[in-house]
Amino acid sequence: MSTSVLDKARELQNQARHIAEARKDAVQQERLVRRIDEVRGALDKATGQVTIASLLKERTGQSVDLTPLMGAYERFVNKSRGGLPGDRVFTEAQKALEACAKEFTSAIREAWAQWARAQVSGVSSVRFAALAPAERREAEALLRDLRAYAERRAVDGTVIRGFCTAYADMMRLLAHAPSDVPAELAQLVERIDAGGMTLRDLSADDIALLRQYDQDVWISVTRKAD
Repeated sequence: MSTSVLDKARELQNQARHIAEARKDAVQQERLVRRIDEVRGALDKATGQVTIASLLKERTGQSVDLTPLMGAYERFVNKSRGGLPGDRVFTEAQKALEACAKEFTSAIREAWAQWARAQVSGVSSVRFAALAPAERREAEALLRDLRAYAERRAVDGTVIRGFCTAYADMMRLLAHAPSDVPAELAQLVERIDAGGMTLRDLSADDIALLRQYDQDVWISVTRKAD
């Protein structure tokens, strides 16, 4: 009888031990899942910047140093050998990945601003005066878009693609615009567009300049009622 009770006690003790170990495993699993999710979130941000850096390289030729990400990966692998990594290893990996994302974001922004501003500064808005009125307005709007894209603090795929598309559209408009358009023509066109001018306000040189660059076709002359 006593042996049977002892056996039952031992059996109960074993069951209790199994339950405790199972609970311990559950806590361990929960910890691992939480840590893995944290590292995965940091990794997603870092690799997101890698994707943007790749697009930047493809569209502009500007390179960003991405080697810190490989270094963070190698450190995590080395510290994970021999079993499941501890909390400290996960924390270090998360911080390293967050540092990579921050570094890549800053490097991309700097490379982008330098390149995009150079492209914008290379556009001669004086040439817009040689375009038809509708095309000139379109070119002016595109130039405003380019300037806005170039100054964006948050650089992503939308910014890069948007800039490149707008730049290509502008180059299409300027393809047949002469490159030697004088500043005087741009100033004259602005005066005419401001309105209120009469034929008396245009000199013979003004009219000759308009005809030289085929801008006279866009100007209508009407007789005032009074």
